[in-house]
Amino acid sequence: MELELRYRAICQRFAGLSDFTEADLKRSRQLFHLTDIQIVPKHFEVWTCLVGLPLPEQLTQNFQIIMQQITEQLPATTRFYSVLPQNYHWELFIIKRPQETVEPEHLQQIPTILGELLVNQPPLTISYRGFLITPDGTIIVKGYGNFDQLRSQLRTRIPFASPQQSNLGHVSLSRILDSVGSDAFCGLKSLVRDSWDECYGELPVKEVKYVHESQWYMEEQEIVASVPCLGR
Repeated sequence: MELELRYRAICQRFAGLSDFTEADLKRSRQLFHLTDIQIVPKHFEVWTCLVGLPLPEQLTQNFQIIMQQITEQLPATTRFYSVLPQNYHWELFIIKRPQETVEPEHLQQIPTILGELLVNQPPLTISYRGFLITPDGTIIVKGYGNFDQLRSQLRTRIPFASPQQSNLGHVSLSRILDSVGSDAFCGLKSLVRDSWDECYGELPVKEVKYVHESQWYMEEQEIVASVPCLGR
């Protein structure tokens, strides 16, 4: 129920708008190099623990249908970044965000810590139902599952990790980078409302990947380690 309230809070903020604001869009645009031809994610140093890269095929296909629904609603001139389907992932726990400092020896400890934690962790299942659009134009799919305890254990075992952690189970699909006008924005609101309980599939969490990301939205990344649940 608490997770549902988190998603509803995001939905209410979006529903209170009549279009994306320049202040909100600026936060999204800062993640990209924007030209007349391309939208290229910037290079940032991020170390994170995640599930995916890729997600299950059926889940990925269903997320692509969401993307089609969104793009059909947008004016042709709208700048829009779509995450590559093979890069879809659920971010479990972030070790280092851009602008944060973590000692190299601490970064090297993560696979061992993950192994010690996950050896006693039964596989999880995350169910994806409905999608949201945040005020800064990010399209996310709502994930539901019992992952709060695992995140809490990770916070305890990795005290040097980023203080800024997600409390959601979402997958990010794209970013809208321009205002769209009141008519298109109303259309987006309707899509969000209609999707609320629509089921897209499940994500079995049988292993966690420790990833060094060097370009935003996993366009450049290295999987440093893959650690299984229950040690197998």
